[in-house]
Amino acid sequence: MTGHPAIPEVTDDDIAWISDIMGLDDLDVDRKAFLKRSETFDVSACPGSGKTTLVVAKLAILARKWQHATSGICVLSHTNVAREEIQNRLGHTPVGHRLLHYPHFIDTIHTFANRFLALPYLRSNGYPSPLIDDDVAKAFRWNVLQVQERWKFENWLKNKHTSIDEITFCDSDLSVALTSRDFPTAAHTATYQRAQKILLESAAAGHFRYEEMFVWAECLVQEYPEVAASLSRRFPLVLIDEMQDTSQRQAALLASIFDRANGPSVVQRVGDPNQEIFKSGQEQNTADPFPDVGEGRTMSIANSRRFGPAIATLANPLAVISLDGDGLQGSGPQRAAEFSGHSSNLIIVFPDNNTDGVLEAFGTHILEKFEDDTLAIGDCFAVGGVHRPAQEAIGPGHGKFPRSVEHYWAEYSPEMSKPDQHPKTLVGYVHHAQNMIRASEDTAEGIAHFATGLKRLTRQIGQPASALERTRKHRAIRGVLAPAPESLESYDAFVRTFLITMTPMTEELWLGYVPQFRELAGNLCQGDANHNAGDSFLAWEEPQANAVELEGPQEHSENVVKVTSGDREVCIRLGSIHQVKGQTHFATLLLSTFQNQHSSEKIVHWLTVGKSSGTGEGIQNVTRLKQSYVALTRPTHLVAVALRNSAIAKDRTKAMAMLHAQGWEIRDLCP
Repeated sequence: MTGHPAIPEVTDDDIAWISDIMGLDDLDVDRKAFLKRSETFDVSACPGSGKTTLVVAKLAILARKWQHATSGICVLSHTNVAREEIQNRLGHTPVGHRLLHYPHFIDTIHTFANRFLALPYLRSNGYPSPLIDDDVAKAFRWNVLQVQERWKFENWLKNKHTSIDEITFCDSDLSVALTSRDFPTAAHTATYQRAQKILLESAAAGHFRYEEMFVWAECLVQEYPEVAASLSRRFPLVLIDEMQDTSQRQAALLASIFDRANGPSVVQRVGDPNQEIFKSGQEQNTADPFPDVGEGRTMSIANSRRFGPAIATLANPLAVISLDGDGLQGSGPQRAAEFSGHSSNLIIVFPDNNTDGVLEAFGTHILEKFEDDTLAIGDCFAVGGVHRPAQEAIGPGHGKFPRSVEHYWAEYSPEMSKPDQHPKTLVGYVHHAQNMIRASEDTAEGIAHFATGLKRLTRQIGQPASALERTRKHRAIRGVLAPAPESLESYDAFVRTFLITMTPMTEELWLGYVPQFRELAGNLCQGDANHNAGDSFLAWEEPQANAVELEGPQEHSENVVKVTSGDREVCIRLGSIHQVKGQTHFATLLLSTFQNQHSSEKIVHWLTVGKSSGTGEGIQNVTRLKQSYVALTRPTHLVAVALRNSAIAKDRTKAMAMLHAQGWEIRDLCP
């Protein structure tokens, strides 16, 4: 396309400038090549390679030299890590401010699809203010049916191993599906038609799940092909981060807009296919596979600055896709680099029916190997691939034991592993907002969170004023309430009392505010409002049920085990592998859990280097290997793996010798 905006060239001087601004260490050849490349290409970046920092550095250089007033850089991912990194590292600079504003767009793939495609399509088809929220959509769909009809329908679904919460659609005709598979009966049946009724009424009310918005995004692109050309000109450079977690549907949509083969936009995709743990085999991206197989269109960064050679050597065999050259390399840790730790990485062998000593062995080992000053560098975690309890009773002696993280510590609560971002009640938003403010010492984010909750209440009693669709909900609410000074003062007074002065919220106080919030929500509606609606959302809820103290990253006492030795102690935080992806730990213990098979028994041959890569493995074991690879590449100093005795029982002596030969230290808990 002639006249398409050009991408600025990145020079050595630019790299020196951003290195000084961001305090980057000497960049090697591969990292400089990533910063300089201006054509369409893919980069596979290993764990701890500083991928997000490199992305931000590249964006800063380009934004500094950007000459186009109405065309910008589009950065897409599954989280807002890149945006947060820009705010943290460059927020005080003019170039950081420039990046976070028009014409550039840095946000999630979901937000991109909604803002530029799905929401315009829905609004032009009679949905002026659709609400995208999984919890709200599921709650609405649950209440579509009458009690008796709903009870029968839910029992039928239960017998099919699913529920109303799983009902969704994948096409614009609202044909019924489940979130993980096809609906279990044909379209002509009364059961199917009952399910479709739920979807039709939900759509008519404007309630959609997050993933359903891709259906409407696809509709706009299909019905108006010129949209793709417009977006390509709007964004001459598209950078997609965490590409390995992009689903088939997401990849196909992006490929239909930004054609990497023939389109005018430059598309640069960054990720690590070995860390693809958020998709099932049915969700694999075959529409536009990553990384590209085209010659010269792929580069890799295989050197990690998170951990040293010892951890790299132990994790490398579990990489499903072998890394180029010598495989995964380690040049870290960046702090306390003098510690090699080759002989300190740990295998804990425990009896099949007894996990009691596993966490204690891990903690004791840490205390033996490190001084307190070194331990202060980071957190210690124990993680498993399965962390939610099963419906069936599983205990010692059961064939699936240990199935999940709770079998290593009975007090483990999966709900406490991270703060609830979508409280079920308005007072839950208040509790969570107060915790956010305590953690960050910044009221803005907490007030914005509470304002989002108030909009959800407004949605439940009527049609929110169109101004509430703005991103800045607090400002939008104050704007809508401005013509009603008493209501505005009431809202401001509540914010001052509970989110600035931080007065603790009690049940008695809350019940006194409920009528006031009904009135406020009514004033935020356009047209008539049912002030008696929203009872469940306005109910009282104890703080512990909805929000947890945010004292540090995942620092929740409910999921912390303390191991002591003499007068010293170490805290071990428990969680799932999925929750810690992207994190850096001081030490990480991979727990054996059960999903079709015991994970330790399926990966032990990669730990002894009897096998490497995922070639020839089925999808279930490929998934295990990817999860194990993610866990083993979190720590800077120490990695540990808990193995069921059955994993090595066939030839214990040989297995122990092979593990020792790879540099593992072994603690055998078996009698």
